[in-house]
Amino acid sequence: MSPSGKRVFVTGASGFICSYILKLLVERGYQTVASVRSPSKAEAILALHPTWKASVEFVYVADIAAPGAFDEILKSEKARFDYIIHTASPVAFAVQDVKKDLIDPAVHGTTELLKSVHKYGGPQVKRFVLLGSAVAVLDSYQDITIAGKDYTEKDWNPVTEEEAVKTQSPVLGYNAGKKLAEQAAWDFLAVNKPVFDLTVINPDIIIGPMLQPIDSPKHVNETNAFACYDFFNGKYKDVENLRFPFYHFVDARDVAMAHILSLSEPKASGQRIILVAGLITPQLVLHERIEVGNPSQILPVGVQPTGWDTSKSFEIFGKGWEYKGLEESLVDTVTSLLEWEKKWGM
Repeated sequence: MSPSGKRVFVTGASGFICSYILKLLVERGYQTVASVRSPSKAEAILALHPTWKASVEFVYVADIAAPGAFDEILKSEKARFDYIIHTASPVAFAVQDVKKDLIDPAVHGTTELLKSVHKYGGPQVKRFVLLGSAVAVLDSYQDITIAGKDYTEKDWNPVTEEEAVKTQSPVLGYNAGKKLAEQAAWDFLAVNKPVFDLTVINPDIIIGPMLQPIDSPKHVNETNAFACYDFFNGKYKDVENLRFPFYHFVDARDVAMAHILSLSEPKASGQRIILVAGLITPQLVLHERIEVGNPSQILPVGVQPTGWDTSKSFEIFGKGWEYKGLEESLVDTVTSLLEWEKKWGM
């Protein structure tokens, strides 16, 4: 059924996941306002997807972590949003300062938007859907050589901002940022009791074909790069001893669909929802027609990652919910990358 007249505000419109969210919003008839950092970002999106022009209005937020960053958008008389989707958050590991580049934008970007929606969004706002991460759930310090009990939505990463800043580890910084941003969102609702409720989507490594504008190979999104593209662009010199930071994946198209379904699904109210399709390892990537791998070796030697209980996703999204498998995701991702290489003149 078409959600005629339903209005959605979505952040991070030029991002990997948000491109698919926009596609689904357009297809399903939502009236959409999407934030990007600059007019040039919006122009790049519309150049790639000109049919979206009639359905998506772009607004500009140069710094999502700035105080009052979203106030003017939410104050607007034409805003009147029914739903909010927040995806804007840094996903990068080549950073100079984990607090400034990873933790603060993740946390303050989330809290500033929540403040604006609560203060100016109006009584018609029904739900705030936050793109979280499985790293807010998993244990950054767990011994990866021994699999523990499957993670569930009740688990929280024990990583702290202090430890991330002390070590200046980009992985710990990213993990801490996603955890603290999600906790800040739950705390905001508990303290302020806004008219809207909250749903958090917690995916692990996200791969898939890319709809977002990409200027060059160095701008391929981080997860597609290390889990796929770097296998055939020459970056990996020693595949035998390669280790991933995480060992489970989900397809970008499934992540986007989870956001759309969560807008109006009553069961999604007040829930964290883990999204994991299955294992992804260097050997499994090699098996999937990219190169010849060792069929007898699925995981790197000495690696036994803890699994995930994804039963809540099936419970909430109901009949018809299923995850794309690794082969489909990898084949589609590689096909997309090869198409992008042609556009880059490679």
